Amino acid sequence: MPDAKTFSIDEIKKHNSEESIWVVIDGGVYDMTSFLDDHPGGKKPVLRMSGKDASEAFWTYHNEKILSKIGAKLKIGELEPNAKL
Repeated sequence: MPDAKTFSIDEIKKHNSEESIWVVIDGGVYDMTSFLDDHPGGKKPVLRMSGKDASEAFWTYHNEKILSKIGAKLKIGELEPNAKL
């Protein structure tokens, strides 16, 4: 993602409701809002991780193929350098 927008932890934490769901996976920031109704596991797992680092939960149930296919459409930027959620 050339010239990726970077987001602060505080900004990501604001997006923690059904109206705006952002998650972090391996430092990438993903807007999951439009995907909420399509998530095969239902809304609850996505909502539980909203505004948080979802890396561990994501990799427990998904693989690189899913991230490449779905994530490419949903990625909006990167977590700012050296930030940890």
